[in-house]
Amino acid sequence: MKDFDIIVIGSGIGGLISASLLSSKGFKVLVIEKQGKPGGYLSSFIRKGFIFNSVVDCIAGVGPERIISLVLERLGAERFIDFVRVDPIRASIFPDVEINVDSDINVYINNLKSLFPFEKDGIENLFRKIDEIYSLIEKINKSLIGGRLGPFPEYNILYKFVNDSYSGFIEDFITDRRLISILSDRCPFIGLPPSKTSVLSMISLVMSYFRMGAYRPVGGYQKLSDTFVDGIINKGGKVIFNKQVEKILLEGDLCYGVQTADKEIYTGRFIISNADFMHTFRELIGGKYVSSAEERLRCPGISSSFFMVYVGIRGRLSNLPGCSSIGYFPSYDMEHLFNPKSAFGNKSSLGITVPTIEDKTLSPDGHHSLILHEMVNFGFVEQWNKHKSELIDRLLQKAENLIPDIRKNIVHIEAATPLTLKKYTFNYEGAAYGWKQVPGYIKPFRHNMHNLFIAGHWGGMGGGVLTSAYSGFKSAVEICRKEGISI
Repeated sequence: MKDFDIIVIGSGIGGLISASLLSSKGFKVLVIEKQGKPGGYLSSFIRKGFIFNSVVDCIAGVGPERIISLVLERLGAERFIDFVRVDPIRASIFPDVEINVDSDINVYINNLKSLFPFEKDGIENLFRKIDEIYSLIEKINKSLIGGRLGPFPEYNILYKFVNDSYSGFIEDFITDRRLISILSDRCPFIGLPPSKTSVLSMISLVMSYFRMGAYRPVGGYQKLSDTFVDGIINKGGKVIFNKQVEKILLEGDLCYGVQTADKEIYTGRFIISNADFMHTFRELIGGKYVSSAEERLRCPGISSSFFMVYVGIRGRLSNLPGCSSIGYFPSYDMEHLFNPKSAFGNKSSLGITVPTIEDKTLSPDGHHSLILHEMVNFGFVEQWNKHKSELIDRLLQKAENLIPDIRKNIVHIEAATPLTLKKYTFNYEGAAYGWKQVPGYIKPFRHNMHNLFIAGHWGGMGGGVLTSAYSGFKSAVEICRKEGISI
């Protein structure tokens, strides 16, 4: 029997933020991770001298008074990691329009107005309203970082937009269908078409990069996750790898510890699960909590996943759009782009990341790395298994529409399917963002276990690295409040 104040199951960004903050406040923290390294989606791997980031492209939350940097500072670990800024944030390429998403929102707005002069007033009014909404969201997030859990008066104003879709919101200001699609270019980050994406989730995602900037850690995301782990250990916490939690132990409606697959028992006063939601409530807890968890699976349901191709290239890359994060949209029909049956076709969208443009440490001299990704539905498992090499080739063909001659210079290539994502993270069906970010805010899952907390993209605050980090921070704040400790 080993006693801890807090046991964190899983070391994705939500679990790492929770464990970091709590260990910095003097709690005796244990993190248990089933893999041999931390990070979950915030990880990297090495092949033939290339460092590939597993899933994540860019992150916000870096810089003065920003959540990731603040937690690193509390660990005394900020000096061990450097970040490179990505600017422009993204290049979005449509059939007859190519536009850079400049980190300066005013430059971006002016570019849009020059492309669509007849929509000038609508563009200005749209971004004025978006800025107003995000200012309220950011005020809530800053209050959370300050240790406050609500109630927030800003909710009363935001509630008016809770049930709005992103496209419905934009259409109040913009009439040109091409511009509506261009303004929806970040919907693949959420995995839903604009008609089915929550406007609040989309505004949070888009504006976080404009307000905070887009960054990548120098040396890859594994270095960032490892830095968090080193900081946790230096603050007295313990991190165990290659050990899988098999069961959360209960006495009535209180958790008192966990049992691992090798039958070891670790006791703790609080449990934070950064593990997959369905795995947590079906397998780790079970009993009366299974049916209510499965109800959440039916509504809102889980997000889409990705088919990823990692490519190491020898020599220069010609015809790059001048940005390391590229969205390629061969059609303005955004609804069709998100139809699962259109995946891998000529009309489906493609994401391309070339991180070696800013960070030369990720590849050998004279080489580049590319990461290609396409949204896919888990229902097409047989297709991936039977036709993997063909699907890789289809993505390469689309990428060569922008960057010619990729295949002639390949040094290394491999792919990851949603099955791969599921294998390494336990995320249900390889979900990339946790729950679907649909209109009608996802409320936190209610249960009677007062010392169990959910951190990460299953925690109800949204998908992506930044919202998962806030979710982890929120779990830590709630525990501190229960213990009478000020953040």
